[in-house]
Parts: sequence; structure tokens; C-alpha cells
Amino acid sequence: MSTLAINGGDAVRTKPFPTWPIWDQREVDQVIEVVRSGQWGGIPGSKCREFASAFAQLQNATYGIAVMNGTAALQVALRAVGVGAGDEVIVPALTWIATAQAALYIGAVAVFCDVEPDTFNLDVAQLESLITSRTKAIVPVHYGGMPANLDAVIAVARKHRLAVIEDCAHAHGATWHDRGVGSWGDLGAFSFQQSKVITSGEGGCILTNDRHLAELSASLINCGRIQKDDETLVEHPFAYNFRMTDLQAALLLAQLTRLEELTTRRAASADLLDAELSRIDGLSPLRRLSGVTRQAYYQYHFRYDPEQFDGLSREDFCKAMNAEGIPCGTLRSQVVYKNPLFGANPVRGASAVIPGPNGLIDYSEVHCPVAEDIAERSGVVIPQYVLLGSAEDVADIVRAARKIRDHVREVVTAG
Repeated sequence: MSTLAINGGDAVRTKPFPTWPIWDQREVDQVIEVVRSGQWGGIPGSKCREFASAFAQLQNATYGIAVMNGTAALQVALRAVGVGAGDEVIVPALTWIATAQAALYIGAVAVFCDVEPDTFNLDVAQLESLITSRTKAIVPVHYGGMPANLDAVIAVARKHRLAVIEDCAHAHGATWHDRGVGSWGDLGAFSFQQSKVITSGEGGCILTNDRHLAELSASLINCGRIQKDDETLVEHPFAYNFRMTDLQAALLLAQLTRLEELTTRRAASADLLDAELSRIDGLSPLRRLSGVTRQAYYQYHFRYDPEQFDGLSREDFCKAMNAEGIPCGTLRSQVVYKNPLFGANPVRGASAVIPGPNGLIDYSEVHCPVAEDIAERSGVVIPQYVLLGSAEDVADIVRAARKIRDHVREVVTAG
């Protein structure tokens, strides 16, 4: 009988990892308080203001503005720094489509920058080659919870007088030089979607240290209203209704109370994985820059080298890991310009479907080789809830990877 579970052998693990989201009476009490108050929303509501202030303090920012989701947070942030139709916004090629679409929604052009092979974050060395007279902003993504090189990004932005919008959708609790991400650029945008490390199902928040940007962002979210305590707004902007409800904010206030504990637990598990997976030929944990003083681990990423596994594809490696009871997957959908939701379609071909200032934009010739390799061949992802298990749970991940490495010919033969 085969040793590997994918061929009928016994799996390394049969019990499940912790489920997500984690909640208890704290969430229930917060939501009940809002329901009983009859004040479920607001302009903004009291719970929204309370949460945004607490979250800003956690991330070392001066101002926090609650918003209905992370995509809206990015869109508003770009509007706040003056990005408009025809402007160019540099984004990493490896990210979720919202990073680029936020620019497209306001008529701007998304320009894709390749990523570093050992951090999966924006490759700052390529930034200046992408800057033109139309470039208005850079959007570094703290991918998977790994802070991007903010020192280098901000240096390039200052040199060229560009805005920096941090996409922090994966990075709640992460710090760069002991200061929270989202507080370094002109603005930072966070998401609280269902899978995020604190969640209200959907939701978002904008952080900034600039009072005018805070007031303008709040007005853009709230139909263009100017609040009585605003000091910098002189006219109502053309705006959206992107408000968060107090029911969402109530959940987030409860979620905040356990963020420290869960972040610490994820980091401990990730440290164990880094140490053990690096001992297996063909598996490489990511490099952490010296400025990263805390990683958030929305996802745990590592690189897989098929050559070291007798040519076993990354997809077949992940299938074998799943058969052993270990949730893991690929990053195939994360190269934005190749994502079907962005317009690329393998059936009809990659066609120009994205509206731009001078007609449809054709991204079919864009090629970011590192991002494509990570997405199509070498990048492996383990979801954040797996990292909430015990040291023994983490050891099962390593056992499964070693088992596949030791018996890789069984998978190749089975394939």
C-alpha cells in the first residue's frame, strides 16, 4: 500500500485546524448593545467613531475613519490625495484585484510593478523606471501581512513628489521599525472582510496623520458632508455613501480585544515553520527585511522548487499536502492583470476591457516575470487560521511536507 494519503495511505492529520472567525460573548454583548440602542448606523455612528479611534491608536496613527470595506478605503484614499482621471498609480503585480481596481474606479490607470522573489512585495528597485509625468501615487501592499520596504518606497515617493497609499488589507497589527503600518504613507487602507485577522464580515478603515486628509476622507465616505468640528474643508466634495454601520463596528471592537493574543500566536507558529521548512530541500520561507519588527501573517507564504521534488508540480504538491490534512494552496489568481475578474479570459483571450482616459486599456502585453513565477509555479500559501493551532499542529505541517519529499516518486507515479 502507498505511504502517501493521496494514493490511499494514512494521512498525517485527520483532525481539523482551528476554525475562523473566532468569537465569543464579547462579540455578542457588543452587538446586543447596538441592537438595543436602536442606533444601528449613523453619520458616522458612535461605535464607528469609537472603533476607528481605537484602531488608529493601535497602528500609531493620529486619525481613523471607518468605511464599508477595504476596496472603498483604497478608492477614497486615492481620491483624497488628488488622484483622478488619466493619472497613473503604481501597484504591485501580485495582489488582490482591489488594489488596482480602486484606481480604475476613478478613471486612473493602474501601472504594474513586479515583486521581489523572496518577500512577494513590491520591488522598489523597479519603481523609478515606471514613473512618468502622469504618475500620482504608489500603493505598496503589505502582502500576506509582511510589511513592504516602506523606507525605500517613501524615499522614491518624496523624490518624485508622489503620494503613498499603504494597502494594509493583510497587515493588521504589523509594524515597521516598531510603528504600525498604515501610519507611514499619506494614508493607509485596511480591510475587515471575513477572512481577515480581525473581521466584521465586511468593513474597512482609513488611517492618516494628516488632519485635512482625514476630514476629506470622512467627507468622501459620507456623501460629501462637512462635520461641525472640521477645520480644513471649505466646500463639499462630490462623494460616495461608503459608511460602515455600528453593527459592524461593534463586532470589530470585540475583535480588537484578541488581536494581540492571536497575532502573537500566529507569529510563533510562523517562526516554527520558518525554522523547520527551511531544512527541507526545495522549500524556502520568505525573507524578512530588517525594518519588519512585527509581521501580521494573514497568510503564511513559502516558495516551492519543483526541481528539488523530482519535477513534482506545485499544484500536485499542494494536492498531496491537502490529502495529508494540511490546508494549503497556490497564488494563481493573484497576478492582477491575468485575473479573469480583471479581464483576462483564457477562452476568448486577454482583451482590452478596462476603461482608461483614452479608451480601453490593453494589459495583454504586461509581463512581470517574478510575480508570474510565484503565481504559476512556486508560491504556496497556508491560511492564517492554521497558524492558530498548537506547536504540535504546526509540526504536522512539517511532517506532511517531509513525508511528501521523502516519497515524492509515489506522487509523480500516481500523477
